[in-house]
Amino acid sequence: QPPASSPTRRLPPRLPPPNADAMALRSAMTAALLAVAARAASFSPESCTDYFGTMKKLGGPVPPNDYVEGCDSVCGKVREMKEYWKSGDMASYACEEGAKYGCAWASAVPPVTLADIGC
Repeated sequence: QPPASSPTRRLPPRLPPPNADAMALRSAMTAALLAVAARAASFSPESCTDYFGTMKKLGGPVPPNDYVEGCDSVCGKVREMKEYWKSGDMASYACEEGAKYGCAWASAVPPVTLADIGC
């Protein structure tokens, strides 16, 4: 026991063990990104941001010549993760990944944006 005159030293809180569901979804997101990058030469965060920017500007689906393979798949995983976790670290991770790719979804008019799903 420390002497009465010395301050009590506090240890940092212990982190909880990794959540298996969180790890599985994060792995699924990484796998989706790798799979898309391997088969779509034009796929990149920048090309997806342009693609979704066009979608938002037009208010719906993009013309076939502006389509970028893989962007919808990656952003589908982002939305799935955000809707599953709703809040917390994994939901924040989903929003961060979605922001990298400028995610939007043409499932409604106007397109659904990251802000619409709570990011």
